[in-house]
Amino acid sequence: MEEKRLPYKQPLDYRMIKHLRFARNKTLKEFEGYMNVHKSTIARLEAGKLEFTEHYEEKLREAIKRLRISNSELIYIRELINAKKQRGYK
Repeated sequence: MEEKRLPYKQPLDYRMIKHLRFARNKTLKEFEGYMNVHKSTIARLEAGKLEFTEHYEEKLREAIKRLRISNSELIYIRELINAKKQRGYK
């Protein structure tokens, strides 16, 4: 069986933050320590009320490294978000 290679740098967006937190069972307060962003800012990013700029994307990448989230997990989360979108969920 041929092994599927995953791209090194997965694209990220604000919708992934909540799923990444839940994947590691972290509260906003706990996640703020991994992302180095205040918990109110994280909540606003999760809700789409704050623009997800390159600055926040880099902060999220740092949190992903600190939490040791794999590329496979990132792909699964992206597929989950896409499935929810197709079904009309937020």
